[in-house]
Amino acid sequence: MTRLRTLALSLGRYLNGVLGGDKYTTYLRHHASTHPEAAPMSEREFWRDYRDWQERNPQGRCC
Repeated sequence: MTRLRTLALSLGRYLNGVLGGDKYTTYLRHHASTHPEAAPMSEREFWRDYRDWQERNPQGRCC
């Protein structure tokens, strides 16, 4: 049972990374190491900014 649980958690982390769900966590780590004096964006602000960036830079997308 423990092995199945470990496999399920690993699969969940993998899919989260593939689908981009870990982008905000990655942003927080980067922000803390490069701009420790400034407050990071909230998760909502981050996703809004990321979506706007994608609209301005459509390369790598099909539509």
